[in-house]
Amino acid sequence: MPCRICNSERVSTFQGELSASSPRLEDVKKQPIYVCEQLLVCLDCGFSELKIPPGKLEMLKLAAPDGEF
Repeated sequence: MPCRICNSERVSTFQGELSASSPRLEDVKKQPIYVCEQLLVCLDCGFSELKIPPGKLEMLKLAAPDGEF
């Protein structure tokens, strides 16, 4: 599958880790949510994609009930 930004065929999959936490001051003591998933990376422009697993996505929704962090 080519890159969605630059249409390059030089894309590769890597194992990645993402940590998401709220930028709100009142949430500073909450634990970040860790997601370990595969990243699709364009080796020409650097555009990257990942898909959040349903369980982790649900955790993100609960951490941002108003739709924003």
